[in-house]
Order: sequence, then C-alpha cells, then structure tokens
Amino acid sequence: MKPSNLIKAGLFLSISGLVVGCASALDYSGNTDARWADFKSWTKITQDRTSTGDPTGLVSGVHKGRDGYRDVYVNDIGLATNQGTAPYNYPVGSVIVKEQFDDLAAFKAQKPTDLTIMVKIRDSATPDASNWAWAAGYDAKLEEVNAFCSGCHSAAAKDDFVFTNEDFLKKFH
Repeated sequence: MKPSNLIKAGLFLSISGLVVGCASALDYSGNTDARWADFKSWTKITQDRTSTGDPTGLVSGVHKGRDGYRDVYVNDIGLATNQGTAPYNYPVGSVIVKEQFDDLAAFKAQKPTDLTIMVKIRDSATPDASNWAWAAGYDAKLEEVNAFCSGCHSAAAKDDFVFTNEDFLKKFH
C-alpha cells in the first residue's frame, strides 16, 4: 500500500471511530458536571418549535446538520436573558444544553445521539468567546478554549455567542 493511501486509511479509521463514538445513543446516568446534570428539568426553549434545518448557514455537518433535529434547554440563571430581547448578555452561570437527533424519527422518539453544552464562566460588558466554555457530551469536561465551537458561535457574537435566543427563535421558527 502506498504511504499516501496508508495515511488516508488511518485518517478514515480515526474519523470513523469519532463518528461512531459520537453517534451512540446518549445515556444520562453517568457521572457528569453538576452544572448540567439535571438539564431535562430546565426550560426547553425549543418547546413546540420544531428545531431543524440550517437557518444560519453554519450548521452544515455539525449538530446533525440540515436533516438533524435539536432540542435546546436553558437553566434558570440564563432563562430571563434568553427569553428577553437583544442585546443579550447572559449572566455567569448560564448553561445552555443542546440535544441533537439524527432525523425526525429519532426526534419524535426522543432518542438523541449527541449533546453539546455552553456555560457562561466570566462576566463582561462586551461579548467575548472567552466568557464561555463548551463541552461535547453529557459526561464531557468543559473546555474554556474551544476554537471549533467558538469559531462558529462567533457569528452570534452580538448575541453573546448564543444562537437560540428568543429573537432567533421567532425569526427562524
């Protein structure tokens, strides 16, 4: 096998392992960060709003893409800000959790396969990505520097890096 094909095969297997690992059904019974352990009891801000598609043009292959469905929850600390109007500036301790479903059937059956979390960790008068930390998975550790997440969320910088606020939901759903 040529070295270039060997490299390609190795990359394919590595990526496949990540996809399979991320695509497994979620189990919310593990040891997790107390800041989002009980997110299912929070306000589901996508309640009665079918959350699918790619209204921002940024979803593409993340968060299950155009064909995926999403439910988004916010804790009590961030609820008033989320349900208010711009300009948005979430208080420290705000947590936003996004459950992601492969398709409409998984959404209707409430069988999510991915979970992402945003936690506001610093206060600031102006929006800054470094005020947020992200985690990819129920039992994942928060990452203060996550260029992948903050890169896309920078498109929502004027709304404190949060897409699913009330103004967004009214506009796109």
